[in-house]
Formats: sequence, structure tokens, C-alpha cells
Amino acid sequence: MASPELPDRATSIESYDKKEGGFNRVFVFVLDNGKRIVAKLPFSLAGPPRLITNSEVATVKYLQSKTSIPVPNIIDWNDDPVNAVGSVYIITEHVEGAQLHQRWPSIAGGDKIRFVKSFCRMAKEMVDLEFPVYGSLYLRGNLTSSEHFVPLNDEFCIRPHCGPMFWDCNVGQARFYHNLAPNRGPWPDLFAYCDGLIDAGISRVPPTDAESESRPRYHGSLSAHLKLLEHGRRVIKEIAKDSRVQDAAHPTLLHPDLHKRNIFVAENDPARITGIIDWQSTSIEPAFWHADETPDFAQVHEDESDSSSQLCAKAFEVGTWYYLPRLFTSRLMDEAFFRPFRYCYRTWKDGAVAFRQELVDTTRCWNELGLPGACPFPLPEPDDWSSHQREYRLFEAAQILNRDLARVLDVATDRWAPCDEWERVKASHRETYDGALQVVLANEDPDSDEPLRTEADLREIWPFAL
Repeated sequence: MASPELPDRATSIESYDKKEGGFNRVFVFVLDNGKRIVAKLPFSLAGPPRLITNSEVATVKYLQSKTSIPVPNIIDWNDDPVNAVGSVYIITEHVEGAQLHQRWPSIAGGDKIRFVKSFCRMAKEMVDLEFPVYGSLYLRGNLTSSEHFVPLNDEFCIRPHCGPMFWDCNVGQARFYHNLAPNRGPWPDLFAYCDGLIDAGISRVPPTDAESESRPRYHGSLSAHLKLLEHGRRVIKEIAKDSRVQDAAHPTLLHPDLHKRNIFVAENDPARITGIIDWQSTSIEPAFWHADETPDFAQVHEDESDSSSQLCAKAFEVGTWYYLPRLFTSRLMDEAFFRPFRYCYRTWKDGAVAFRQELVDTTRCWNELGLPGACPFPLPEPDDWSSHQREYRLFEAAQILNRDLARVLDVATDRWAPCDEWERVKASHRETYDGALQVVLANEDPDSDEPLRTEADLREIWPFAL
């Protein structure tokens, strides 16, 4: 492709605003004709540059051809990192309306309910699309003859999943293929998808662990991870045989982050959706993979004083039942069916103890779930179980600490903070650690179940460098 050109007879850029998120650098340009355009350049941790760019463009174009969902019009794009810009990019028109995140506090309760209904009706168009396999959407014109793909029509196809969970793109989360070859799809059925999840987990386990001494004790050894993952493969494949799970696994396309910051509404009617942005890493997954996601406008928080939030949560449940039965069926099912699928590929990140607990819980409720025979995972022996419980309590403490720190420091749960907030976060972080340490040391007589007894315990699970 040639260098990008300005649209609609614009000749120059009057001003711009740069925004940096966790996965992209975004520029909002104001042109000399008064129009705004948006240029998005992904960071490496967003995924493989060529694939995430091609797939996002294909997803937007596919939705434009199959639905009435308001998506940004693409002006120009390039999935070749070696171009005049020096990066892959997508340039779109700026969507009309106001960001829902900014409007939400001032929207009346009745209008919020009308918005939720509009949202569910819009989502139905996407969820009801039919796909033959799991993977990501791409444009066929950019294929090489050697690439495996499943055609949808002359323009679109499904190729490997472009999400970062299947690629070596996250800092500190390298991939290793000494045990097996990459398995990124497309997957023809749920059993093949199960192998993709487990193989993604195995690919995170390195051949040697030079940092074992610095990891929390609940992390587990190399052999523990590999053994757990093979147990997990047998467990999720056995669960996948169940007809209820098969019915809940229909290949389904859904935006991965349908929250207020990615939704725009009309200035004069907050129930009318004018744009959905940021389709990066949208993929075709089993319906149950999407079903546990609740948008932030339909969540109720413990400290929520606005009574309309409860009405929005109820409206979302009713809207999901009426407009999105493919997702609602999964939401009605016991979460124990799906938790092993959701956590199996994360063992090296979360620690072996977390997935071991999931498998233990699954084993214990196997018959209650109506699954035949016995669970393929053997329960730990008594001594091993005692050790596991101690490690799991420490893991739980680490998760609570990470969640509370994100709230106190006002950063993302992955601990990302904007550059202009860094000094504030750094100062607050040190103060927060000192306060937490005082709480730990003040507990002179902790009970036997207390995982944090010393400064060494606190430092072991503290998620930031000190």
C-alpha cells in the first residue's frame, strides 16, 4: 500500500491528541476540513502485528457486510511493519456521538434501561452470525498459498487465532516449543479447541526455570505444570463430550471488550448507539467463552449508590435471555463446567496451585454436574493436600492484594499506568507497601490459616518491584 492520504479533500492536520493504552498508541487528528480521523498503531504485546491488523480490518468489514452494527469506517490500513510509517496501522473515521463512559453519570435511569435494550438488540446481530470453526477472521487477499484457512466467501476466511494468549508477545511470557508445535487454529470442533488451550499452556512452560527462587512458593515446578496440563487436557476433553457443553460451544463472534469506553451514543439520545470501536483481537470462540462477560454498564458494585445500576443489571439479564439465547444458555449452566477451560492455559502465569484447585473442585462436583464415570484427575494424597491448601491460601492473598492495589493506586489490574501518572503511582505505591507491612507486623498472634505472617511473606506476593 502507498502512504496514507487525507480523506474528503482535506489538505492538512490542524491538531492532534495522542492517547496511549495498554495495547495501542492512538492519535486523534483534526483535519482542516473540521473532520476527525483516528490512527491506531498497536504495541507488540497486542499480538502478532500482521495478523491483528488484518483480522481487525476483516472483522470490521465483515460486520459491515452482514450487520447494521455501527463500526468505524476504515480509511486506510497497512499490515506490513516495513512501510512508510514504520508500523502497522489502521486509520478510521472518528465515530459520531459521545463516549458512553463520559455520558453515563448524567444519563437518566429510564434512558439507561433503553440503552441496555438497544445494546442487546445490536449484539444479537453479531452473536447470531454462523461460523464453521473457531479462530479469527481475515481477508483472503493477503493469504500465501501455504497457509491453512477455512473460506467463508470470496473475501473472508478464518485463520489462526490472533489473540495474545496464543502468541509470544507479552513481556515476561515467552513461548517455548520444545515440547510441541504451535497450535493456534483454526479448530474444527471443541475437542481440537481444547487441545489449543492446553497446548497454549504448555508453550508457556520453559525448558529450564532460572527464576524459580524468585517466584512465589505456590508457582510450582516445571514438572508440576506439565503434569497438571496433561491432566487438564483429559478433564476438559471429557467435559466437552457432554451434550449440554456441546450446545453451549457454538462458534460465536463477539467483541472482547464491550464496555463504556468503547461505545459511543447519540448526543440527543443516549439509547441510540452510534459507534462501537476497538475490534482488536475479536475472535470466534465457543459461546460459553463469551457468556461470563458482563459489560461494566450492567455491573453492580458493593459501594454502588446509584439504584439504576441494579436495574441495568436486571435489564441486561432479561435482554440476554430474550435477544442472546446462545449466550444465555451458557450463563444458566453451572460455572463449574467451564472454569477448567478458562484457566488451563494460564498455569505458568497464575501458578500451578490455581489450576490444581480448579481440577480438585471439578473432581468433587463431577457427579453433581451429571457427568458420567469418574473425573480423570486424581485427588491429592493427604500430605500433598495440606501443602496445597497452604499454597492456595497464599495465592488467594496475592489475588486480593493485586485487586486492592489496582483500586488504591488507580491502575489497571495488569498494573499498567499512563506515563503522566507514573510519578504519582510510584509515590503512592511505596506508601501503600509501608502501610500493608505495618498491618502484617501488627498481627502478633496470627491464626494457623493466616498466609501473611512476616515481611518476607508480603514481599513474596507483592506484585511490584520494591
